[in-house]
Amino acid sequence: MRDWLLAVVGRAVFRRKRDCRVGARCKRGFSLLEILLALAILGGSLAVLSTISDTGIDAAMESRDLAVARILCQTKLSEMLLQDVSPQSVPSTPIASTDSGSLTPFAYSVEVLPAPMDGLLVVRVTVEANPSESGAASVTYALTRWMIDPALGLEEAEAAEKAAAEEAAAAAEADTSEGGGI
Repeated sequence: MRDWLLAVVGRAVFRRKRDCRVGARCKRGFSLLEILLALAILGGSLAVLSTISDTGIDAAMESRDLAVARILCQTKLSEMLLQDVSPQSVPSTPIASTDSGSLTPFAYSVEVLPAPMDGLLVVRVTVEANPSESGAASVTYALTRWMIDPALGLEEAEAAEKAAAEEAAAAAEADTSEGGGI
């Protein structure tokens, strides 16, 4: 069967070549319709590829801004936790980006609320990339942390407890020194 198919196809190709040699009109090349169709497909493909490329670029820029916002947010929260004073709420304040390649402006805000438990505070630091008056921020990152209220006076209570323990140790030492003579 395969040999028969090869023979038929081979004869058709040979006949076409022979017809072209005899002087019959041969169709060589592409028609105008085929070229226009190929150009239309190419143009549509380029449009789709450019849209995909733009989407990828936007996603990469948003990812970079989110990474910078995360670092800035962690930095501001660490700064607040290292202070010995009670944290204060801060309205949206511009902050310089540490990324020299980024032209995106950033702003941070701090919200301090009392926690449901006594003696604790809820500190929420929010960093927004590209804040503008006309619209919402393109990237927002927030961290929430519960911390002991420094104004509560736990340090004084701890110092008083430590002093009481030292007094008890001194009294116990005095008792052992008196009882050592017996």
